[in-house]
Order: sequence, then C-alpha cells, then structure tokens
Amino acid sequence: MQLFYSNHIQNGSIILTDEEKNHCTKVLRKGVGDSIHVIDGQGNLYEVCIAAVTKHECVCSILHTTPNFGAHPYYLTLCVAPTKNSDRFEWCVEKAVELGVDEIVPILCDNSERKILKLERIEKIILSAMKQSYKAYQPKLHELTDFSAILSRSAHELCCIAHCHEDEKYKLPALLQHHSRACIAIGPEGDFSTHEVTRALENRWQAITLGESRLRTETAAIAAVHSVYSFFI
Repeated sequence: MQLFYSNHIQNGSIILTDEEKNHCTKVLRKGVGDSIHVIDGQGNLYEVCIAAVTKHECVCSILHTTPNFGAHPYYLTLCVAPTKNSDRFEWCVEKAVELGVDEIVPILCDNSERKILKLERIEKIILSAMKQSYKAYQPKLHELTDFSAILSRSAHELCCIAHCHEDEKYKLPALLQHHSRACIAIGPEGDFSTHEVTRALENRWQAITLGESRLRTETAAIAAVHSVYSFFI
C-alpha cells in the first residue's frame, strides 16, 4: 500500500499538492478514477478516489476513513542532542519515527558541537519515515531547545537521562512497568556534563543504562526508542 500525505481536507475531499501530487500523478501515473490511500498526520488513514487533476492539485473524494492508523500504546518524547555530522542525526530521526515516537526535541547541551539545525529538511524526513512505516501520526518536531528548559517535564511523565557517568542507573524496562508516557534524553558526543546530570537528578529525572557498550549518540537514541517500543508492542 502506497501512502500519500495531505492536511488539506474539506467537505469530504482531500487535496494533494506539490511533491505529493507530482509523485502520485507523474511518477506513479495515477489518474481520475484511481483509488489511493492518504494520511493526514493526525492519525487518520483515508481511502480516496481521485476526482480531478489540475496543474497544481490532485482532488480526491473520501471513500472510507480509518482512525488511529499505526497508533502505539505509549507516548514517547525523544530529547536528543544533534550530532556534529548532520547525516547521523537525520538517520536517527528517521529510524526513531519508523519505530514509533511522538515528539522529537533537539537539545542544546554543554558539550554540544552542533548548534544549528535545518528544521524544514528534518520535517521532510519525518514525513517520509511516517509514510514508509505505515503510520498516520506525525511526530511533533520542536525547535532546538536548551537542555535546562526541559527539566520541568518530570512533573507530568517518566523522565529519563541516559549518560555514561559512573552513577547508579536503572534499566529502562523496569521503569516503564508503571508508566506509558515517557521522555528520554540522550546527550551529545561528549556526553552530558556532570552539572547537567546533577540538575536532572535534582528535578526527579531517572538515570538509565542502555547496556554495557559505549554507544554513539544516534545509536543510544535508537536503542532507547526500541526499548520502549519492544516493551509495549
């Protein structure tokens, strides 16, 4: 099943524009009368019939709607420091979306080496990964955020910080037994600073281990997302 994306929905119709329209009508050669499937990023899968094709739009009539398509039984926010190599961070975002994540918060830390992000490009990667993995919920991408600004989240959900300091740590599955809503923070290549770890623990964050191996930032992020995914699925 090929999925297309559109948030242009009105009066029983969905409109594909720009790249989605071109891929549908020019690459896949779909035309009037053909049925296709469209997601809206809000959890709905639509079976539609192409009613009209113009130079800039593909107008489709909604035949059937499936709510909560590709939904998972948890809510996960991934806070991760962008890597120096932008390709690695983009790979991380893509795989996190494929597995199942609800929010992605790029964080700026004491040891961060990358302090600028091309959010528009990352949004496109999120959209592509969402369609590829048969999901209809589009994860929310936040602006680059200072790590200290997210520490207050612990009042609302399980908040975990993965770091390499020699401190007492929990295994993530043990903490998830009592929580279906979690936020996990992954630091930069140079790890979280001692000050950042201390502040997180003071704000009731839980220190977690992702295993004995020392992992790259993007590997640690995917290991954390997969731990949550495998626990609940």
